[in-house]
Amino acid sequence: MKNLKRVLSCISFVWAITHAAHAQPKDGSVATSNVTSVENGWVTLVPPEFLGAINNPLKGFREYKKDGYGLVERQYIKWSDIEISADDGVERIIAHTSKITSTKGKRFEELNVKLVPRVYLDWNGETESKKGPQQHWPADLHTFDYDSTAFQARLKALVAKLGKAWDNDPRIFAVQMGLIGHFGEHHNPAPTADQRRLLVEAFQKAFKNKPVLVRHTDPEFMAAGFGIYYDTFAYSDREPPEGSEDQFPWQATHVYPNVWKRAPIEGEVEYNWQMQRDTAKPKETFGRTPNETMEEPAYRRYMIDKIRRYHASYLGWIDNYDESDRDVLAGAAELQKAFGYRFVLDSVSYPHMAEPAGKLMVKLAVRNTGSAPFYLDWPVAVGLLDPETKKPVWSAPLSGVDIRKWLPGEDWDSAAFAYRRAAKQNLSTGSATLPSGMKAGRYILALAILDRQGGMVPSARFATTNYLRGGWHPFGFIGIGKAPEDVALTNIPFDSPAFDDSLSYKVPEKLLAVKMPPVPEVKAVQPWTPDPKQELINPWRYWKLQADGHAVEMKMRTDGPAEGPAGRRVIRVTGDFGKDSRLEHSFGRDCKLDRSRYRFAFRVRGTPGQSVEFELADGWHGMTKEPPIPLTAEWREHVIEFEVKSSFKDETTLRFKLPENAKGHFDLTDTHLRESD
Repeated sequence: MKNLKRVLSCISFVWAITHAAHAQPKDGSVATSNVTSVENGWVTLVPPEFLGAINNPLKGFREYKKDGYGLVERQYIKWSDIEISADDGVERIIAHTSKITSTKGKRFEELNVKLVPRVYLDWNGETESKKGPQQHWPADLHTFDYDSTAFQARLKALVAKLGKAWDNDPRIFAVQMGLIGHFGEHHNPAPTADQRRLLVEAFQKAFKNKPVLVRHTDPEFMAAGFGIYYDTFAYSDREPPEGSEDQFPWQATHVYPNVWKRAPIEGEVEYNWQMQRDTAKPKETFGRTPNETMEEPAYRRYMIDKIRRYHASYLGWIDNYDESDRDVLAGAAELQKAFGYRFVLDSVSYPHMAEPAGKLMVKLAVRNTGSAPFYLDWPVAVGLLDPETKKPVWSAPLSGVDIRKWLPGEDWDSAAFAYRRAAKQNLSTGSATLPSGMKAGRYILALAILDRQGGMVPSARFATTNYLRGGWHPFGFIGIGKAPEDVALTNIPFDSPAFDDSLSYKVPEKLLAVKMPPVPEVKAVQPWTPDPKQELINPWRYWKLQADGHAVEMKMRTDGPAEGPAGRRVIRVTGDFGKDSRLEHSFGRDCKLDRSRYRFAFRVRGTPGQSVEFELADGWHGMTKEPPIPLTAEWREHVIEFEVKSSFKDETTLRFKLPENAKGHFDLTDTHLRESD
């Protein structure tokens, strides 16, 4: 059985790679079989589709592979690496970008690779670990301080710098918002509604040319047209109808089904969960490793089903497949065809002759048989190639052609394994003006998709066998100044568009010339240290709201008790509390309360007649049970004493449980914790 499986897999590889290249000869060329006609002075060509996968940019597997598919790289960037203090300029960001945009000894631009960066502050909630620091805040900001007005101002200023550094950098494809929460994934804590509004305004102002991606489908982010990076892509426990309603799969199915039309959908395939969680179903979904996903037809089908359903452009973690294994690479090719865009040319039409200084018109019939749109404003160019050298003599972008409008199919049907609304044929007409000094003669008319910011050079390829190494697709002869004797291309060997390592783009010299600036003088903040006899609650560390949906939100106010200091921080939770809303403060993964007795003092107010419950928790598990705390319209101080008798296994958490199925508000301020005398 094992040998039979290997034979079938080898057959799959031969079909996907070799036969798909239309019986590629030993010299690497591809035989031609175009259907060409001439009518009323117009040449119309029906080129064969290239049936194999194409290692195109801005799609596929999220890691460069020399011998496989992958031209997108996602990298985490520590805030402290690109801004040491408020006085730092944009030069540090640009210099750091140049530092990280290389792989395997070559620059990204040499390899046609694009970067998707994510700036983050907090890796995992710890302050120190065996791997070193886990917090990467600028020296002049307090660690864990997401709520102060100083942080909000810095957040807005940093995003403006990122825009100046990245919005016109050809190395950047898209930008993951990051910044808030563990790993920049918008949890622990999640951005508040006020922070979300600030981030929307800042990112929309900073990025006009690059898509912005966020972790969750918060209403503010979806209204702004942001894309998604989803960290548990295709995991069965989060898929509808049983999956959580606040997670991307349910939201994309029932609330925001068109989010993919505006910005990319991407993320990572969580193989650790596949191996560790009881709810995982590896044999029923996509296996336990990337290689398994590629090798097993049922696993590939499951993953392609999710790529098609959610219109994914590219994914990470799954990129850790072994491209040296022919069977694995053949499976990766099937996924590569499903990812992102795939432009099939149904026909190309052009006049059989044109005059110097005249308009050259080209008509295209194109279908996007992939899963997603093309999100950047890259032009389609028309070129005239020398018949002998096959090199461009002249080229220009076609006005009137916008490849971002070539959408894939919609409303995926898993049973039929097809879109219920198939991809439409897009009829586009573009034109360019020929130079007045264009030499009369016969040329090859060709098309290419150019990297607009990368020097207007050929990059993305159409899924057609009409291809020449270097990025141009030739379609037929055209006469300049006089009609050609023939228009059909004959006896011209084509190259396979699957892999073309000659393609690259250009980075402006002014970017490459930016050097890392000297470290500015920094007035560093004094790190906070706990003292069991004085204070154990870090005044800079956040409280977080845990709630389902967006009917309830947390806000920061400064209207504390009159007898307190001016500007005292008040945490307000308001709205429909729902079934299980909680306001929580954890001390961090590496900070737990020792065995002792403690005194927790705080002030609260809220909707009269309602009450909240306090408990000390070890992560999710409550450890104490206290009497309900009644709320009044006026501030009231409360003191709770408790004893820690055994070591905590997870995170030590102070938790206020809000009234169930009630609307109202709850205010908290002046929190203090110390060991009892």
